[in-house]
Amino acid sequence: MDFDLTEEQRLLKATVREYLEKEIAPQVNEYEAKGQLSREDAIRFIKQLMPFGFYNGRHDEEWGGSNLDAKTYGVINEELARVWAGLCGTLFIAGMLPSGGDDAERREAKARMRSGESIGCGGITEPDHGSDSSYLQTRATLDGDEWVVNGTKNWISCAPIADHVNLMVNVDPEKGRAGIRSLHVRKDVSPWDAARSNNLFGLKAWPNGELRFDDVRVPRVNMRGMGGNRPAEGEAPAASAQVWNFQEPRTMLAIMGVGLGQAAIDASIAYMRERRQFGRPIGSFQLIQGMLYEMVAETEAARFLTLRAMDMQDKAQDSTWQAALAKGFSTEMAGRVTSKAIEIHGALGLMEGYPIERYFRDARALTIPDGTTEIQKLVVGRQLTGISAIH
Repeated sequence: MDFDLTEEQRLLKATVREYLEKEIAPQVNEYEAKGQLSREDAIRFIKQLMPFGFYNGRHDEEWGGSNLDAKTYGVINEELARVWAGLCGTLFIAGMLPSGGDDAERREAKARMRSGESIGCGGITEPDHGSDSSYLQTRATLDGDEWVVNGTKNWISCAPIADHVNLMVNVDPEKGRAGIRSLHVRKDVSPWDAARSNNLFGLKAWPNGELRFDDVRVPRVNMRGMGGNRPAEGEAPAASAQVWNFQEPRTMLAIMGVGLGQAAIDASIAYMRERRQFGRPIGSFQLIQGMLYEMVAETEAARFLTLRAMDMQDKAQDSTWQAALAKGFSTEMAGRVTSKAIEIHGALGLMEGYPIERYFRDARALTIPDGTTEIQKLVVGRQLTGISAIH
């Protein structure tokens, strides 16, 4: 692939960076101090940044989007993560499309998304099931024209502010993975309980919490595929279980890691030029320049790995292991690079309110969602060898 950006991408990148530095960066400390974004604040930021392609830019025009390719979407999200990773993650998840519903419901959903007032989330992880989603305990039982849902989801991005969720449910526990489906649930139609929020040490502005379902009734047509029916006897897993594609979210987390790495580099270069010790800028010290080399090398490598996976997605190619590789390497890279930035900044790098310590916390938090680094290694190994290490 060609790693050079097109003229349009370079112009968009420069325009987005200038706007984010001027309009968003000055607000970050204030909102980070508050913790998770409120629904009102999230919608305000969505509407503010929609014109650049954030939130729904990957979708087509009927959803209010501009049908951006994956690489262009990655370019702008690297810039947003560079300024504020928590907002970057929030906008990405908030723009999730509903996985089911009848024509009338989808028309409503499109209108809400075009106006920037639809906040979605994806419900997979449970208190006892994270990476192993084969035997989810959240059950959906068919009762006439409705599914009755019972169960709890936890560690769900945007859960405290979401108005709809693509919920992974188990419709037939005896079938294992083949019994898993995606059920679209609207909170105003099928209310759930989202009272609990998870306050994390990183990505503090990105809402995260629990979803509880207690005999929640959902229209039958909201089940993804098969018109909301139960899985057919003997149905192949490919038709029923593969209802969640991790390739795009993993490359999104990877580009967020690149953004954090670049933020740490930019801040460190500025500090290396201005900070003086022993009568000269610390940037003149060989060990400091050696650290900068390592930071740049790792960030560039992560960027290229991520752009390759995005390029494959643009070509409608399977990027399962490439996306997993990018996510695992990039998020771990961000932890190492931001740690070096702390070292360069000394005590200033540990100071609350100064961005370096936030970069480090956010980077560490990125290694967990959509599969830990260890899971990414197993995905790559399984794809390349044909042998699963999970039994």
